[in-house]
Amino acid sequence: MNATTLAIRLLMFVVAAPSLVLAQAVPPAPQTNPPRDARPGTQTGTTVIRGRIVAGDTGRPLRRAQVRITAPELGREGVAISTDADGRYEIADLPAGRYTLQVSRSGYLPLRYGQRRPLEQGKLLQLVDRQVIENVDFALPKSGLITGRITDELGDPMAGVLVAAMRSTYFDGRRRLASDAIARTDDEGEYRLVGLTPATYIVIAKTTDKWTAEAGGREETMGYAPTYFPSTTSAADAKRIELGIGQESTNADFAMIPGRAAKIAGTAVDSHGQPMKNVILVQETMGPGGGTVGVAGNAPVAANGAFTIRDVPPGEYKLQAAGSQESVVQPIVVDGTDIGNVALTTSAGWSFSGTVIAEDGTSPGVPRARVRINSKSLAGINGMFMQDGIRPGQIINDDWTFAVKGISGLARLDVGLPDGWSLKAVRLDGRDITDTAMELMSGQELSGVQVVLSDRVTTVTGGLLDEKGAPLPDGTVIVFAADSSKWFDGSRFVQAARPDQKGRYQIKGLPPGEYLAVAVDYVEQGMWNDSEYLASMREHAQKLTLEDGAAQTISLKVVMP
Repeated sequence: MNATTLAIRLLMFVVAAPSLVLAQAVPPAPQTNPPRDARPGTQTGTTVIRGRIVAGDTGRPLRRAQVRITAPELGREGVAISTDADGRYEIADLPAGRYTLQVSRSGYLPLRYGQRRPLEQGKLLQLVDRQVIENVDFALPKSGLITGRITDELGDPMAGVLVAAMRSTYFDGRRRLASDAIARTDDEGEYRLVGLTPATYIVIAKTTDKWTAEAGGREETMGYAPTYFPSTTSAADAKRIELGIGQESTNADFAMIPGRAAKIAGTAVDSHGQPMKNVILVQETMGPGGGTVGVAGNAPVAANGAFTIRDVPPGEYKLQAAGSQESVVQPIVVDGTDIGNVALTTSAGWSFSGTVIAEDGTSPGVPRARVRINSKSLAGINGMFMQDGIRPGQIINDDWTFAVKGISGLARLDVGLPDGWSLKAVRLDGRDITDTAMELMSGQELSGVQVVLSDRVTTVTGGLLDEKGAPLPDGTVIVFAADSSKWFDGSRFVQAARPDQKGRYQIKGLPPGEYLAVAVDYVEQGMWNDSEYLASMREHAQKLTLEDGAAQTISLKVVMP
């Protein structure tokens, strides 16, 4: 049974939408005065949202659950309030708009408005002026848990070991094992991985502990290889742990596997051949929700540029060297064998600069603070230097000029815009370079770039139907380019949406062209960035053509591929 099938069979939690029936009834309770929001510095309006948060397994009201609502009208942070002793909340004085609403509480899985299953995209909540929306209720499911004990090869407990629950997901541009929860062992070697969604997991343990041992008449420095439950260094041989809602998997105990610590040696210089100050060795455990980054070693760089990092336990690392305006990152795998002749050369990266204009050549009628221009690295490394905590390109100047610096390797231009605006084109000397992957030499600049914005956006709207043609209130709609060369991570030509509380979906801002549209009952959020997934949907999709600024209405039958 795969993770998706497991989740569908074990899970049917529902976030109540106004006028919809809850899958699990919320017991009535006396009316109380719920906490209200305070939103200095944001737009205000006349709309009110009220609801109640309860535990999905018992129906018990959850006090101090956090309710966060976001929309452009509320500023970057949105509004966050807590429920009262009866689990109730109220958010008042909201302007009309399309909102996201999320609820979280320790020990329970966070839910977004409209989310029925784990890892599913939430719905937007459409609000109009002078509207009071009652019963926006949530029944939070208990989160899953994996516990166990980590020992050394002799059975003694190991403290401070990093342990992670990993699952296969589409993350950072490819399908990979990524962490969902991270913990460290206590003095008894015990760990608790909490907050887990229904899925299939493998457990990995990492440590930088080292010791010396005699081997072949000489002392060797030893360490521990990253070890998977039930005690293997291969992810393919790891034992899978399947979790349903609120399920616990206990006694996932295993011993770490020792291995020889190795030496990494090489040179680290800047783009002018001058030695860097030092080199650090970084070990990461990352996932869609974040992760941890730790320093596993470091070494000074000599006057001739040479460095040596000794006693590195087996594992996957990144070597990094950085100065005030240059840096380099190089992945490296240590397997117990000394590594030499590593050549690190830092780079200032390349840059591009230009102007943002409207279709008619004038300044766009969109707030500058709502426009973001950056680069998207195709190597998985976004090597932009931070200045005063702001990434270059995140600020558009008063005259609508911009500059993005410190770009590492092959990259695409990435433009973020508010609702109602779309990217018309990116031009350089009259050539259209929109969505083109580019790479320049270190220190080179691509200047004179024109980013052309349009307020004539395409719109795809409609509803969902079951196999007999009857209206369906739920599902996920994916609209993607018919041309598979446009299927890439973060593509403008792929969008997904779920229907609102009235059962209608809306997708705006796709570039004009030929598209395919499909509706599915469930898909993990972000899976539509995976070109293999889109290829599997092609035969089930309907064709449509989008003209510049035009609207299309299409009803879609939910398919079960």
